[in-house]
Formats: sequence, C-alpha cells, structure tokens
Amino acid sequence: MPAAFAKDLCGFRAHGKPNTSDASDQFSVDLGQALFEALGVDPAATGLEPTGAPFSQRVADDLQQRIRRAGSPLLVVPEKPLNAFDQYSHVAALKGVSAGPSKQYQAAWNRLVSFTRKAVPESDKARRTKLEEHLARVSDAAQADANSRRVLFEQVGEESLLKLDVTAAMPGSGAPTLEVGLSLKWSLRTDRAQDCRSQGAKMSALRRGRMPHFAAVTMEPRPYMLNLLGGGSGEVDCVYHLDLPALTEAVEAACGDRPPRQAALQTFRRLVAQRRLRDYDELVTYMGSLRQ
Repeated sequence: MPAAFAKDLCGFRAHGKPNTSDASDQFSVDLGQALFEALGVDPAATGLEPTGAPFSQRVADDLQQRIRRAGSPLLVVPEKPLNAFDQYSHVAALKGVSAGPSKQYQAAWNRLVSFTRKAVPESDKARRTKLEEHLARVSDAAQADANSRRVLFEQVGEESLLKLDVTAAMPGSGAPTLEVGLSLKWSLRTDRAQDCRSQGAKMSALRRGRMPHFAAVTMEPRPYMLNLLGGGSGEVDCVYHLDLPALTEAVEAACGDRPPRQAALQTFRRLVAQRRLRDYDELVTYMGSLRQ
C-alpha cells in the first residue's frame, strides 16, 4: 500500500490551491486537484506544505513500524548526520579539533612550571636561569607546533557535514552501517531537486565502503519536476512517490487528450517504465527485506 499518512498531510492553502502545487503554474494546480480527487482529500481540508523535522519524523515512524512487522532489524530515524554511520565516520573528523594546545595540556603545563620553579630556589641563580631557558624552549616549541597545525587546518578548510532527512541503518558492534538514506521533498522546485542530487553525489564521493541506497521521497505531481530529480545520471537511485497509483490516475486525467500536455504524460510514463519513479510501497518492501 502507498503511504497511508499521505492523505492526512494534503490540504488547501488560504488561496484555495493544493499544498502540492505551485500556485502560479496552472498545470501544477490542475495536477494537484486531480491528485487530491484520486486520494479522496476532503475539499474543506486545509494545510501548508509539510517540511522539516515533523515531515521526517512522520516518514521515519511509518517506515519503522512497517518494516518491523516484516522482521527487519533496521533502525529508522530522522535527521541524522552522515558521520554517525560506519561508511562515513571519517567525515568531518577534524571538526572541533583546535590548532592550539588543549585545556588539559595547558593545565598540566602550568602545574609543571609552578612545581619546577618552586623546586629551584631563587637564590640559586645559575640553575634558575637554566630552568627558565628550558621552560621557554618547551613553550616556544609547543607554540611553533600549534602554528604549524593552524596553517595546515587553514589549507584543509572546514568540511560541511551532511544531514539526511531519514536514515535506515543496520546495527552492529560499532557504528551502524547506513543501508538507506532518504531526502524528503513534499514538492519540488529547481533548487530542491539540485539539492537532492548534490547530496547523492557527495555521499558517493565521501563513502569508505558500500554506497547506501539513496533516494528521494516526494508528493510532487508534475512529471517534468520529477524528471529533473529522477532522470539524472545516478546521483539519486530513484524517486519514491508517496502514492504513485493516485498520481498515475491524476496525470492521466489532467493530461487526457490535451496536446500541450502530451509531452508531460509521455515523460511520466517513461519515468515509471524505467523505474526511475516508484511507489512508496516498493521502498517499504525493499527495506523490509534487508537482513544482517
């Protein structure tokens, strides 16, 4: 079955347009209306576009419940940083590392200086001078090392840490292995599609080990926007629609025999035939089949 919660998130904005649609795009509005009809959305239902942590939590909870019934040991959680998983534990390893001496080192050094100065009386000027010279050399050497590290850190630069909307990982004795990473987009804009694809490319480049299944989950109804995301060169494995049967019915109804919309209809059919666009239920089935 498609995502049972999808209908609950559907509603009409204040201007009366579906919250899956671009209000300035009549085709998008028509598709949204047709999709809501196929889903059986109450015409009086209101709502904004689901985004952020609440949307991620809803998807994660649904996936976890459904794959648990299938016996899968996967742990599904929302909003998880990439380096929490085995293949990416090295990512941003330098984050938080300081070029200068640590607080613990500085405290130990201060205690050593205090102790040694007390051990040599001020009246013993020769030994006292030698002591201060040795302390100065050690202090200068530590500062030189810190300066060298600072230059190195500046050359390496700071690496951004990717956070995934929903992750499914296989627990183990150490860091869990990431099996599935999902980018959630209720609807799509050009920048949102590129964001998903850049995430996939970055995950592929940074991994040390097997690449997880990386896909987008959306409620977007427009075929050309779905093609922008799923019709690329592999940064995203595929796009899962929260209710593909309802979308199929909506696209057929909105395009019909209207010549200007036949290209969109053909694009949609091609995406489905090439399995670039799949139903959410396939994601549940795949995740439910994963075992240790």
